[in-house]
Amino acid sequence: MNLYPGCENVSVRSRSMMFEPSLTKGVLEVFSPSNNSHSTSDDQSTKAIDVQNGNINGVGDFSVWEFAGNPVYYCSYDYFAANDPTAVHVVVFSLEEPYETQLNQVTFWLNFLKSLIPPEELTAFGGKIKNPLRVVLVATHADIVNLPRAFGGEFGYDKDISLLKEVRSRFGNDLLISDRLFVLDAGASGSKDIKLLRNHLQELRNLLISACPPMTLLCEKIISTLPSWRKVNGPNQLMSWQQFVFDVQEQINPLISEDDLREIAFQLHSMGEINIMQSETIQDVVLLDPRWLCTSVLGKILAIENPKAIHHYRGRYRIEEIQSLVSDSDVDELIQILDAMDICARDLSNPTMIDIPALIKTNGLNRSWTGDDEEDEVLVYGGVRIVPVEHLTPFPCGIFHKLQVNLCRWSHQKPEGDDIRLWTNGIKLSHGGADVMILLVNHGQGIEVQVRGLDTEKMKCYLLLDLICSIIDNLIATTLPGLLTVKYYLSPQQLREHHEPIMIYQPRDFFRAQTQKEASLANTMGGYKESFNSILTFGCTDVYYQGNLGMDIHISEMCLLTRRKLSRLLDPPDSMGKDWCLLAMNLGLTDLVAKYSTNNGTLKEVGFHPSPTSALIQEWSGSPESTIGILITKLRELGRRDAADFLMKSSAVFKVILEANGQEAYASSCNGGTSYNSISSVVSR
Repeated sequence: MNLYPGCENVSVRSRSMMFEPSLTKGVLEVFSPSNNSHSTSDDQSTKAIDVQNGNINGVGDFSVWEFAGNPVYYCSYDYFAANDPTAVHVVVFSLEEPYETQLNQVTFWLNFLKSLIPPEELTAFGGKIKNPLRVVLVATHADIVNLPRAFGGEFGYDKDISLLKEVRSRFGNDLLISDRLFVLDAGASGSKDIKLLRNHLQELRNLLISACPPMTLLCEKIISTLPSWRKVNGPNQLMSWQQFVFDVQEQINPLISEDDLREIAFQLHSMGEINIMQSETIQDVVLLDPRWLCTSVLGKILAIENPKAIHHYRGRYRIEEIQSLVSDSDVDELIQILDAMDICARDLSNPTMIDIPALIKTNGLNRSWTGDDEEDEVLVYGGVRIVPVEHLTPFPCGIFHKLQVNLCRWSHQKPEGDDIRLWTNGIKLSHGGADVMILLVNHGQGIEVQVRGLDTEKMKCYLLLDLICSIIDNLIATTLPGLLTVKYYLSPQQLREHHEPIMIYQPRDFFRAQTQKEASLANTMGGYKESFNSILTFGCTDVYYQGNLGMDIHISEMCLLTRRKLSRLLDPPDSMGKDWCLLAMNLGLTDLVAKYSTNNGTLKEVGFHPSPTSALIQEWSGSPESTIGILITKLRELGRRDAADFLMKSSAVFKVILEANGQEAYASSCNGGTSYNSISSVVSR
């Protein structure tokens, strides 16, 4: 008995699988990182997301969602992964890889799952997540690497404890990771290792199902009606939520309320019968047949191999070329749907062409300014690098492909038709007299934005950099709401000199300098100092003096993810009293100590317990004098260097609110990372 139907035909190196047990079925999702953005073609490899229904012997029925390992598909995963709290995610990796590679691959997928979970407005005690995703780690190819077997017959892996300890220390507050690493030969269906995994999945399945409401007769009726709806819905299997409600009330039960139907719809979602596509920026859409979009459409469009024309290498395709791949679909509506998912962008200046950045194969073009600047001495330079605060791992969900889509769409919408050039890990465009280059750097762990312009146009350079960073921030907030990022700054002088490597200034560098009443940073590579003004605002004094430096930024600007991290550090009682209680007293908020100390540091009662640290920050933010700098100082006085250091590495170093002197003109022409074609608007037409 294989772990799931069809796995014998899949070459698994490292992947993450999700069992999503509901009433009778569940979902298994599989992900596999690859070193090459365009992996070698393999007829047996998974294309996009393979959806199957299957039965695991002795466990039960599951809807199996297998996510392909080729990064070309990652840009579609945010709509389908981690969108059901009744899931069990199984992260699978190969023991053929070195231990560090194993750890990196597991970290990549756990960070991927964590990043998809939006932060909750009301932070729980210790920064805990209300409904964390369940994760099981599985190591395969134990037979290939000749692992020894224990007396009981199961494989023994000498690094299982260290790997589990490492990932649980990193993700234990965000994900429910099982306390056992399952080591197996996936082809030995009758082995003790497989039986142990089955038993564990059965335990998790029973636990989750016990918390689910029972299936109703209406739910069963909808399941029996779905095949006919799929048949009459047309070539594209998407339906607006409003239409779904209307059809159920019209054809099955006119008395069902929308709230009750939503509960039933999520049961069907958990069973894999339908998929509810949700977003903060769009209304819900019901995918009547997940196989249609996940496998038939995405699997064909994003699996295009061996390009035949020059424009294919640039990720550009004619409408008729897409139609030939999905001949049974309404291609115009389909392209609008893919546009809404940030997978492609239609060229409004040439409506017969669309851009699919995930398929770009050109590499190494225009990745520096060298060679295309004639009057370099009159240009100013500046830039930032956006990086994750925690977990050194590549950005998940094909976020750079989505950024390329957004900037393509933005440039196509501009009346002046800004020129944009794309390559595998880069973007270059010009706008308003300034040039910008965006690069995916450091093995996918950073997004770098470099801007240059005339010395007389420093304000425009700052505005363009601020706008591009806003697009990236908005895109990350909507696609990866659980990922905390921060901006590093690039040396403007070394950018101007085309010097490599470039000096990177981190937030803590600015905070330390500001604490010492300095307004410049030492470039240790070049042996000189650079002013805050030149690093942050291209030397534009008007902008610089309208802003606040990091220590002076008000505490209300602290994001939820940072607040949750502080709750994890300060909520648990400290034996020396160096926790939120003493911090509250040092900030003059003694009333909060009495209010939140009723449990005396223990949480034996079942239920939600709010974070006292989060409440403390919220209360303290009511004072106009409450700044990030004061909080850092108070934390150091308290002896909590860990919390102070986290703030210094994760906080913004400059914040400015500009008047409408050009910024609105920029922003009005850009959708801020969101498609002008929402999925709900497409399927409602």
